[in-house]
Amino acid sequence: MSRRLSEERDGRALGVRERLHLWLCDVCSRLRVQLGVLGRAAGASRGGGSALSPEAKARLRRALERGAD
Repeated sequence: MSRRLSEERDGRALGVRERLHLWLCDVCSRLRVQLGVLGRAAGASRGGGSALSPEAKARLRRALERGAD
C-alpha cells in the first residue's frame, strides 16, 4: 500500500479496493497524510532553492507527530 500511496502522489489514481483499504486502515491513512506533508515541504523547498524557515520546520514536525499518534 505504501508503494501505491507513493504512486498516487505522482498522479496515479487509487483503485476501489485501495480507497476502501484507506477508509478502514488508520496506519495507511496516516501514511497518506504524512506523504502529503512531506511532498508539500519538498515542493516548497525546491521553489526558491532556500531551506525551510524555522516556523515551517516546526509546522512540519507537528504534522508528522500528529500523523504518528
